[in-house]
Amino acid sequence: MNYHNIFLLTSLMGFILSCTPKERADNQTLSSENLVSEFQRRLITAKAGESILLPEGTFEFKRSLSLNDTPDISIKGAGKGKTILSFKGQIEGAEGMLFKNVKGLTLEGFTVADSKGDGIKIQGSTNVIMRDLEATWTGGQTQNNGAYGLYPVSCTNVLMEGCEASYALDAGIYVGQSTNVIVRNNYVHHNVAGLEIENTISGEVYKNIARNNAGGMLIFDMPDLPQLNGDRIKFYDNIMENNNGDNFAPKGMVVSTIPPGSGMILMAHSNIEVFNNIIRGHKTLGIAVNSWLSTGTPFENENYDPYCTNIHIHHNTITETKGPTDTTTEYGQLFTHVLGGKSYDLIIDGIYKPGTEMPDGTPTSYCFHDNGNISFVNLNTGKGGMENIGKYLDYDLERFNCTLDKFDTSSHDAWLVSK
Repeated sequence: MNYHNIFLLTSLMGFILSCTPKERADNQTLSSENLVSEFQRRLITAKAGESILLPEGTFEFKRSLSLNDTPDISIKGAGKGKTILSFKGQIEGAEGMLFKNVKGLTLEGFTVADSKGDGIKIQGSTNVIMRDLEATWTGGQTQNNGAYGLYPVSCTNVLMEGCEASYALDAGIYVGQSTNVIVRNNYVHHNVAGLEIENTISGEVYKNIARNNAGGMLIFDMPDLPQLNGDRIKFYDNIMENNNGDNFAPKGMVVSTIPPGSGMILMAHSNIEVFNNIIRGHKTLGIAVNSWLSTGTPFENENYDPYCTNIHIHHNTITETKGPTDTTTEYGQLFTHVLGGKSYDLIIDGIYKPGTEMPDGTPTSYCFHDNGNISFVNLNTGKGGMENIGKYLDYDLERFNCTLDKFDTSSHDAWLVSK
């Protein structure tokens, strides 16, 4: 071996040896024997850049797990359904796992089951990756379940992919008051609401599947929250089918009004494009577009915009929407009464933002086209008020045959390019 090769080999060995201690410090593997006793302590003492590796198995916790403030943390298990964190005997904490104010968080490859409250809640964090996770409640549909399965809220830059959520009392996957969001390739089933985007700005939701929920997928904008007026959401290449499950939410929750048999509901949100989705097999409605005003619930913040505006629904396949329509919720009973028990592929409440109508009353901010031979009804609630609902029904879909300008949701691309 010549001198040059000896020098290269020596240098390489030195580099490897110098890296080894750092790699050991940054990757903390918990054993099956000490995971339950050590996991929370490890979260408290975690240093920036640390990875916590979880083994395969089922592990039972009595208290929630939490992490605050420490940046660039990864927690990885052997895969959802393989590494199972069970909170069935939980006696303390409002969530299964709670993460707050973390810049750079990756959660991957584990299941959280039977938490007292939300399954995994991530609050006020940036650059969040949720991958190959599951949140579920093994006792089925009961009012003892937590509200949300996978729940990033008030976050910036969120990627959720390859996850599953079931039996949540509210929404299986819920992204709220966040900015720059991608939700893709997830499966939600047997929740009240399968997947919900709420008060969120700039997001893409695609290649997800929602089955056997009361409502498949929702885009809501709620009043009197810290982040108002959700904007620029694209929903495409999703499958919403047979979402005819029970609505087991307690009365008083907003989702308790969702009629079972609802494919998709849009409410009080601006700039939504819904395209290339398959929506089939719903007994009450395929897609509904509503103003917050149709709920009859007052709001306090004068900056809140209660109207749906710039709603573009096109090139979807909406089929097999057939009753009997729901009569187990108040809204289901209302639809059934007003529409004579007939289900519709597309329903709008007809309450438009002032200044967005042509002289003949046609709104300029709703465009529906190339969705096949669908059934349609406009409740025209804005014309007659809720007290006269059903009096001014309009079935003229052609009035909405138009297109809207595309909007940009690419602001999340920079941080995701290497993810």
